[in-house]
Amino acid sequence: MSGELQFDLLEWQEKVFTDGHRFKVVVAGRRCGKTSMSRIKCIAKALECPAKDAGVLYVAPTFQMARTIMWDQLLATARPVIESSNVNNGEIKLINGVKIYIRGADNPDALRGMKLYYAVIDEMKDIKPQTWEMIIRPALSDMKGGALFIGTPEPGSSLFRDYFDLGMSGDDVEWASWHFTTADNELIDKKEVEEIIIVTGKQIGRAHV
Repeated sequence: MSGELQFDLLEWQEKVFTDGHRFKVVVAGRRCGKTSMSRIKCIAKALECPAKDAGVLYVAPTFQMARTIMWDQLLATARPVIESSNVNNGEIKLINGVKIYIRGADNPDALRGMKLYYAVIDEMKDIKPQTWEMIIRPALSDMKGGALFIGTPEPGSSLFRDYFDLGMSGDDVEWASWHFTTADNELIDKKEVEEIIIVTGKQIGRAHV
């Protein structure tokens, strides 16, 4: 079924996409392509999922944010393999029977009771740690599922920063981390990036990491 879809990945996206670590953390500047990569990852994992009673979760800080960021593009990309979709409850069922859930961390109850094969946590720094630790992480246990954490760089300590540091340290074989900037998106004109650097006085996405 996955052969019906064709995905074009940036160089950095392919590196992360094909990496074999169970838990991946990506800190990336805006317009770098982290959301598009996570969208493709959700579809690929849902098609790969061996159990119809399991699913793939994409969660953002709020449900409205999740719908705005992910819903339309996810529908467009996965259209050849979609059996049904419901925008009101944020669920897409693929032709193999596996569902992709679009959720917001502002409603933790909507995250409970799932059996997950994979999860994408977007802007984790803005999500309460217990949402991951008490709800999403246990939902991955049955299938020993994986997760992708993505976000833009911010100063200060957070669980997102802790996991980024863990992946960079190499101390845990299940974790890996990467840091990319807007300039790592080869589709963006380098002159555009240079001009923005001049205006802002710093390279997009490189500060505070």
